[in-house]
Amino acid sequence: MMNVKPYKGFDDITFEMSFDAVKELLREKRIQFNTENWPNKGCDPEVAWDIIRIGKDISLFFAKNRMFKIYFENGFKGTLNNGISLGMNIREAEGIDPSIQYDDREEIYTSGQGYWLEDNVESGEIISITIFIKELEDDDIFFKYDWCNNTVK
Repeated sequence: MMNVKPYKGFDDITFEMSFDAVKELLREKRIQFNTENWPNKGCDPEVAWDIIRIGKDISLFFAKNRMFKIYFENGFKGTLNNGISLGMNIREAEGIDPSIQYDDREEIYTSGQGYWLEDNVESGEIISITIFIKELEDDDIFFKYDWCNNTVK
């Protein structure tokens, strides 16, 4: 089972890695993946995002060759370093991490420990976990894309 570390990454994949470095690692491990490009036309600034999709479970998001977000869903078997995982009830997760709060605007649960959770409204079961770089917590900082200028491997 993979350990998911907010602000860091999971398994051998870390936020310091470039788009090309992650693709090379996946090829070396013989893990199949697909890539997508979201041009983000009309956004200001207009910075395209590249996505690496590993099966139906994991999506890695990059801007200017720098990873900023990892989205886990479906049958992903990993857990956050505090034990929260997909399939767990959101109330149980709140008991583990008291910093979890519901964000009405985004309709997700946010944690002060560096991750977001999405639940099934009817069952309360966690259906996705998102981890990210610290800069993503502040739209004013994130969408300037200055963080993309940091050196990546």
